[in-house]
Amino acid sequence: MDPVGSAVRPAAVVLGAGGFVGRAVCAALRTAGWPVVAVVRRTQSRDLPAGCRAVPLDVVRTDPGSLAAELAALRPGTVVNAAGALWNVTDDELADGNVTLVERLVGAVSALPEPVRLVHIGSAYEYGAHPGQPRLAETLPGRPASRYAQTKLAGTRIVTAAVASGRVDAVVLRIAVAVGPFASRHSLLGGIAHQLAERPSELRLPLISGVRDVVDVRDVARAVLSAVRAYRVPPVVNIGSGVGVRLTDAVDALIRIAGSNAAAATVVRSPAPAVRRDAGIGEQPLDIGLARRELGWVPARTLPDALQALWDSVGHGTTASPSTFAVDGESIHG
Repeated sequence: MDPVGSAVRPAAVVLGAGGFVGRAVCAALRTAGWPVVAVVRRTQSRDLPAGCRAVPLDVVRTDPGSLAAELAALRPGTVVNAAGALWNVTDDELADGNVTLVERLVGAVSALPEPVRLVHIGSAYEYGAHPGQPRLAETLPGRPASRYAQTKLAGTRIVTAAVASGRVDAVVLRIAVAVGPFASRHSLLGGIAHQLAERPSELRLPLISGVRDVVDVRDVARAVLSAVRAYRVPPVVNIGSGVGVRLTDAVDALIRIAGSNAAAATVVRSPAPAVRRDAGIGEQPLDIGLARRELGWVPARTLPDALQALWDSVGHGTTASPSTFAVDGESIHG
């Protein structure tokens, strides 16, 4: 599946290329020698790694026949779906971005003249709560509570059903909480980093508690590359660190990395959001044994690595300001 060394290199087509995960995936594919076609909703290449070709395409709003034709014209050797509805969206937008988009993409991939591998980014939140389980393995049923997690699981089921019927060659990478360079300012750690970069007089934090599996987004991108290269893939594979991290410890570590940017800030606690994408989940880490056995993948970076890279990406506070900033709402999913 790897194009390096071939006379004519098919493209890696990446949906959601301008997002946090998609950006890291594009960079990893480019480094591995793939020509990368970045599918974005608007003609906007500012957030893309160097060397990516931006193609504007709204998968949800394009009719299935035209979508299949447009995808075929890109001559994909692999397709990665890192798109989806994440932050501050309605239930209808969650359904469009996490279900309808996946359904249309699977249909377009299945109609390609040559088979390609589809790698779909799922979420660990799809598991929901499983009391008594030491780790969350791929064999556990999905019990999502939040609307976000429910729509992500619906997308996963579209992909796995298509795999079971032989329509597509695909794998869902079910990722833990991703952290690293260019994390969204709407996520917990991304929001805190962006606040600290502005040297605020007040650091506004949501109420923080619990334990989560946290993985460096660059390791997620490596997992995508491993899934693209693998001869055969399981339908669902967990991608995480395999260990639990106290969120308060992660926040404290980021504040220490920020150093003098945090020194003058008074911490102000804000109420927890009424709706959380991580509602109804437990604190168990992911079981990543299948990723090691089937993809040859293990995480290579630590949480301090991810937090340092996040801090490096926000600009180190080039603008000093006495303003007050707030972390937006839904806490913790990158």
